[in-house]
Amino acid sequence: MQTIAIDNITQAVIDHGDGGKTHPRLYEIYTSLVNHLHTFVREVNLTELELQQGRDFLNRASRHTQVIPDGEIQVLTDLLGISMLVELLQDSNGGVTEANLQGPLYVPNAPQRKLGERIGVDPEGEALFLSGRVLDVNGQAIANALIEVWQPNSKGLYDTIDPSQPAGNFRGQLYTDENGNYSFETVVPSGYDIPNDGPCGEVLRLLGRHTWRAAHIHFKLSATGYSPLTTQIFIDGTPLLDSDTTFTVRSTIIKLQKHESTDAEAQQQSQPFFTAEFDFVLKPIEAAIAPLDIENAATVA
Repeated sequence: MQTIAIDNITQAVIDHGDGGKTHPRLYEIYTSLVNHLHTFVREVNLTELELQQGRDFLNRASRHTQVIPDGEIQVLTDLLGISMLVELLQDSNGGVTEANLQGPLYVPNAPQRKLGERIGVDPEGEALFLSGRVLDVNGQAIANALIEVWQPNSKGLYDTIDPSQPAGNFRGQLYTDENGNYSFETVVPSGYDIPNDGPCGEVLRLLGRHTWRAAHIHFKLSATGYSPLTTQIFIDGTPLLDSDTTFTVRSTIIKLQKHESTDAEAQQQSQPFFTAEFDFVLKPIEAAIAPLDIENAATVA
């Protein structure tokens, strides 16, 4: 009989199973996780009270709220940089547009938009006309590529959070034309304070961390024969590009060109407006790594 002690408990936990015969990949992840967690507990000499506080935090973070219907677990991995690190590890680049986080505010089945159409209502927002092309790695146009776009308004508010906005505001689905072109009208988005009245916000305040995101626009692209792309485009010259609280700012940064009233008639605008261009590059579909299938894995009696 093995007597559990401080010097053998970690290996005892790892060995309590079939050594990865049922699910080798899960066992690999599990073994590393147990080793790192036990090392962490030893390093900080975790107390029972602190362990209970950690449990309470995770329980609270998993609760669904009206603002964050799925709970704050995804928010937590974003704020710890884990989400972005996983994205960076999986992003092979190779001349394609950099991938980025989807975030918790994506809503499927956004309104269908025509090319050039305005995608939201914001009387106080500064008009932005965004256009570009969707290309393959050889620079050839990808026709009929689906582009999903979503963003906050000029005050940094999404329609799912701000009840004064109509459903689907600043969201849309549009398809590229035969030359791979896309275009739509929106407003210059603002950076925003993430929902911070829950457990994640409490911890950030205790750490002296701010809870703000840099101004950005979300995109999901898909086309037959190409790997789907989820990314974010950031606005050059806006605050927090060097300090986004989810660590997501990469090189997908656009420069806005301002047009004064003398140019406004070209876009039927009575006020100054902005234009910007950005081309997306997609890679051909490659064999995907099979995800963990824990639910259907064989169990040990």
